[in-house]
Amino acid sequence: MSSSALTVRPILPYERARFDETLVAQHWLGTGLVGEVMRYVAEEDGNWVALVGFGSAALCVRPREELLSWSDQQRYRRLRYLTNNQRFCVLDEHRRQNLASEVLAKTLHRLSSDFEARWRHPVVAVETFTDPARHAGTCYKASNFTLLGTTSGFGRRAGRFVHHGAKKAYWLRTLRRDALGLLGADFDPPALLGGMPMRAADCNRLDLSSLLDELREVPDPRMRRGIRHQLPQILAIATLATLRGATSLFAIGELAAELPEEALCRLGCRISPSSGQRVAPEESTIRRTLRAIDADSLDLVVNAWVASQVAAGRLEAEDAVEIDFSVMVEEDERSDDNEDTKGGQDATGAIRDALALDGKTLRGARLDDGQKVHLVSVLTHKEGVTVAQRNVDTKTNEITAFRPLLEGLELTDVVVTADAMHTQREHATFLSGRGAHFVFGVKDNQPTLAKEAARLLATSPVVCETHDRAHGRMEHRYYSVAAVPKTLAAELGFPAASQVVKVYRERCDLGDHLESEETSYYLTDLSAQEASPEELAHHIRGHWSIENRSHYVRDRTFDEDRSQTRVGGAPQALASLRNLAISILRLAGFRNIASGLRWMAFDYRRSLTLLGL
Repeated sequence: MSSSALTVRPILPYERARFDETLVAQHWLGTGLVGEVMRYVAEEDGNWVALVGFGSAALCVRPREELLSWSDQQRYRRLRYLTNNQRFCVLDEHRRQNLASEVLAKTLHRLSSDFEARWRHPVVAVETFTDPARHAGTCYKASNFTLLGTTSGFGRRAGRFVHHGAKKAYWLRTLRRDALGLLGADFDPPALLGGMPMRAADCNRLDLSSLLDELREVPDPRMRRGIRHQLPQILAIATLATLRGATSLFAIGELAAELPEEALCRLGCRISPSSGQRVAPEESTIRRTLRAIDADSLDLVVNAWVASQVAAGRLEAEDAVEIDFSVMVEEDERSDDNEDTKGGQDATGAIRDALALDGKTLRGARLDDGQKVHLVSVLTHKEGVTVAQRNVDTKTNEITAFRPLLEGLELTDVVVTADAMHTQREHATFLSGRGAHFVFGVKDNQPTLAKEAARLLATSPVVCETHDRAHGRMEHRYYSVAAVPKTLAAELGFPAASQVVKVYRERCDLGDHLESEETSYYLTDLSAQEASPEELAHHIRGHWSIENRSHYVRDRTFDEDRSQTRVGGAPQALASLRNLAISILRLAGFRNIASGLRWMAFDYRRSLTLLGL
């Protein structure tokens, strides 16, 4: 008989009694499906020819555990994505050659989607057991099941394992190519979360387990006598609370007090000798510790860890701006040198890694003398994460923090962008000595340089332009580039300077009526042979990533400007934890930090997972 008439479907509600009666009559195990059950009937020409039943996977099977090498916690969370073919019965009166394998093939083809419709999650693999004394499992082998081994002869009854001595053959069949990788992954993959792909963070490409180890390197400022809660646990709790949206020390204390025993255990918190239970540090303990901590040391440890994640390529590169360039150079304006230069730029094509350096004042953190806490940080253009931060002494300005901030970073062939405050001869010399490049803003704090830049660019043509529509307006940018003669560069005190760039910006409403215009100048050591005008434009616009992807996020999402924490190292420590939270969320694939915080707030286990616990 042709198999084209064979169909497989889930049973209808009123067919449950007939399904059970038929199993009792023709299957040696009878009914007894347990867990998340799916019951199927195979029909041929209107007749029931086979019954298939699936239920929850076995709690523990040695061949499977050896294959997946997952932890107990991972196994408990992911067993639902594995189903057990607990019953398979081909009815005696309709047996024919290849019927069993055909039924299995049609059932497995629709199994995952049926599970998702009924149980709200997919299944990625099917397991089953066969008794070698009764049959050899030929139909499973024909359906691409793999024999992984035999059981140890134990069964689970009433929550306990009982030895019955009857060893079973264990078979496994994956329903998708990456099933074993999904089941054995370090973190819960988005593909298993079913129905919520936009809220799922893919942490399996990360190496977050080293974060707590790194936090142990932060020196503890407290006297050893009387310490009850270790510093790494306090910092981990503060980070976890920040990941869940805490914006103040009081909020961190509240979230710490609400952590359940499981979370405290995974964090390694202290066991109370009186109650025998794990206890979290109180808000007052967290407050005193963060006030006393050496915030610069915390910054060094946190930012070094983030920089290592960037160097390892674990962050998805996400350009802060997308630029569509139109080259606007007329034929009669191109010199022979320009043509050669353009050919060299097209040949390379790559855009260098870039770092943006800028300062931020914590507006609510007023010190006793009325001054405000001011922090200078370094952010990667592509990934949007902070890799260095430093507190600026109130008696000086952020110029003095430039070199200490960058000294610990790998700068070879990296472009450093900064505003006009940092257009200093010493800064340019330092970067040149480290093999780095610079793109500095030029303003009236360097009047001679600004005057010469305007003169050199007075007759330079527009070499590229960009046009963007955003925030209810149109923005037009026109870029001009001119070479800086070596003699002039030496006279200006910037011997490495090679080019100056002019950016003319127009902002118009959607009716194309001019609202504002401005002209800005920039200085760079990148020559025309080393960087195209498009790359220079990319770095100039990319500098704003430190405002858009760090300062703005901390102000609006974490409400940093209204924070009145101002004692000791607490203001800088909280800023460091916010930077760390932003970096962890970007590591997990979130592009919208506010969305990531909401996702974390729904379940404390998500933030624990992102901390590698």
